[in-house]
Amino acid sequence: MPRFSLAILLTHPTQFDGPLFSRISQAGVIDLTVYYLVTDCVADKVDSELRFSPNWDTPVTEGYRRVVCPRQFTRRLRFLWRECIVGGKYDLVIVPGYARLDTTLLALAPHRRPLGMRLDTAPIYVEPRWRAWCKRIVLRRLFRRFATFHSVGSLTERFLEDLGVRPARIFPFPYAVNNAYFAEKADRFRQERERIRSDLGISAGAFVVLGVLKFVPRENPLELLRGFHLFHEICPDSALLLVGAGALENEIKAYVAASNLTGAVLLVGYARYSELPKWYAVSDVFVHPARRESWGVSVNEAMACGLPVVASSSVGSSYDLVRDGANGYQYPSENVKALAGCLARIASRPDRGVALGECSTRLIQAWDFEATMRSLESAVDMIRSESTHQNIRMKPLLEPAEVERGQQH
Repeated sequence: MPRFSLAILLTHPTQFDGPLFSRISQAGVIDLTVYYLVTDCVADKVDSELRFSPNWDTPVTEGYRRVVCPRQFTRRLRFLWRECIVGGKYDLVIVPGYARLDTTLLALAPHRRPLGMRLDTAPIYVEPRWRAWCKRIVLRRLFRRFATFHSVGSLTERFLEDLGVRPARIFPFPYAVNNAYFAEKADRFRQERERIRSDLGISAGAFVVLGVLKFVPRENPLELLRGFHLFHEICPDSALLLVGAGALENEIKAYVAASNLTGAVLLVGYARYSELPKWYAVSDVFVHPARRESWGVSVNEAMACGLPVVASSSVGSSYDLVRDGANGYQYPSENVKALAGCLARIASRPDRGVALGECSTRLIQAWDFEATMRSLESAVDMIRSESTHQNIRMKPLLEPAEVERGQQH
């Protein structure tokens, strides 16, 4: 029998959380129910930047109990109140951040149900002072309604502590991927590495740089392109693989043509989830150039596949996963010369790239599903313990029967 009961509220399934939820259910320690606030059909969720559904080809809604909430706002609110709050079914209910009105109203309503909040806020982006002040005032009040906080990384922990949340109330809930899945598939594709490279027109000894990203301003593919251009001038036997799609595709193609990079830069299109390990396997380094990315799960994927990582300082995961000189480098966002320099350091000696990649493989093992499961168990265990102590404090000194006997005397 499971020791704990847990409800997790999410807007829609993701390619990394789905396998985690299945693993939690299989372990049998936590009785888990996932409530999807928008949809549990991956084909129905259109990515606003890509303008089509990612429609992952790996199972993300199998192996765990899931409930789809009503679409209409007031019906959904009543449903969640009945299911997650007044029903008393769960030791802890975790909501997705503080930006949704429905879950915020649930938190503010008068009740004693323990609530947790999972969030990925990264306080590294400049915002107007008035907005930061207002956010601070509002969130300090809202956070009093939550018993636990579940951070995706150290930047979020810092954000929470700055708002007065005690560290004992913060439990890691990272964006972890199925490391074994990526490692195993990458190993299989690596056996065909030379053939795949040859089919792409890449020479056997070329240094291959990889970007897996959306072709949109936020993910900044043009910065990667410009950084590679500088690097390619000092390392001509190199190639850039761009895996993705988006509104900037024509601009990228125009830059490639104008810079005489045709043949050195390959746009291979959007890749479904099961295809990603192939691109990691045939590359020598992965680059994440985003100018705003609260985490960046592709860094996890690349490390699980044994690649060094070069990431912009605007990528949240670079503060936890990238250790300068050990498994890659973080460079200042918007600094293409620094990006090119990071690539040159890795490419200067073949053994350096191999050592950095091996370090990535070791480091990412600490960011796995088992660590997340232990963290969730600790959170629910704390809630259970506090609830027990509270009940003991509220228990009368004498049982009702003893009170009656005393009155008779």
